[in-house]
Amino acid sequence: MNLEYDLIIVGGGVTGGILAALMADSGLGIAIIEATKPDPNHPDPRVFAITRASEQIFRSAGIWESLSKHPMGHFREMEVWDANGSGSIHFDSKDLCEPTLGHIIENQSIRNTLSNRIHQQKSIHWLCPETIEHLERKRDHADVVLASGERLKTRLIVGADGFNSLVRDLSGIELKSRDYGQTALVCSVKTQVAHNDVARQRFLTSGPLAFLPLADPHLCSIVWSTIPEQAQTLREMPEKDFHARLEEAFESRLGRVLETGQRYTFPLLRAHARNYVSDRIALIGDAAHRVHPLAGQGANLGFLDAAALAEILLAHKDRDIGKKILLRKYERWRKGNNLAMLIAMDSFKTLFGSTLKPVQWLRNRGLELTDSFKPAKQLIMRRAMGLEGDLPELARTPDFL
Repeated sequence: MNLEYDLIIVGGGVTGGILAALMADSGLGIAIIEATKPDPNHPDPRVFAITRASEQIFRSAGIWESLSKHPMGHFREMEVWDANGSGSIHFDSKDLCEPTLGHIIENQSIRNTLSNRIHQQKSIHWLCPETIEHLERKRDHADVVLASGERLKTRLIVGADGFNSLVRDLSGIELKSRDYGQTALVCSVKTQVAHNDVARQRFLTSGPLAFLPLADPHLCSIVWSTIPEQAQTLREMPEKDFHARLEEAFESRLGRVLETGQRYTFPLLRAHARNYVSDRIALIGDAAHRVHPLAGQGANLGFLDAAALAEILLAHKDRDIGKKILLRKYERWRKGNNLAMLIAMDSFKTLFGSTLKPVQWLRNRGLELTDSFKPAKQLIMRRAMGLEGDLPELARTPDFL
């Protein structure tokens, strides 16, 4: 006999976990299917630049109080400058009378906090390690067959299973993707000069180099996007040589590089699903879209997906939540916003990667003009922080305009 649930979330990472936590008190029966257990011997090196909107989503999910007990960085200011010119821009949370622009939080801290929250809920059944072998959609439900042979029945399946989404593939939803021709190198960096809660990013011709401030005043997490061959060289070179290259690339803005952690590399891809929903299916996070990390918006877009979908499901929980006509509300809400962000990130990458002198002059002049025009900077900050825009109620701060 099938085990029956109202909602099955495939993918127990941060995006799927946030959706489950937001739905925890809905009265619906929920199952999470996660393929892998965390390996303490292989810690996750990723950190996320969390916007104020995502912070509010975490509050709505009931995890912020616990999460804020973990070490986390805060960025109160942000500096961006061009390696091929004098153009620069500076953002300061004080200009908005806000305490921060956002937070830098380890992926593993978010996952652990979500796991604790979810495992306290009797309404949520965690299946791990487990994978889907087959799904069949019918008029009023979907049948799911797991690798273990167990059979589940549900009204809605949410694919939160990342870029290589099995839910998306089994549902026949097309994904349009292309390689950015860049690889991101990630590691922790200890510097001679304190970061002073300032996020810094320098646009090199080969790609942006970002220093994200962590809780330790001399420790940052870096994301260095560059061509794959250079990323491979940087990852494998001796530590002393890597420190020298890093100092040169960053103009020694934080003095000498004293220590670096293990270096990891990730290929950078652009992707967008043709559809976010189908009968009994909805996609969120990287299963639906993937953007360049130069603005740190990838995870935040996924959290907004989860909040928007949760808001719709909570408002219609007494109806058939797997009906496509209902799920289309979520798709119309989020697809346009995500596509706009994809286009914006592509445009920035193209603009700052150009070696044409007129383009370099234009972008440097644009940075200087924007930096001198306070209303424009405030608008950029408010939109980036999630203090205004077409956001779910679950993501709106108390002073949301």
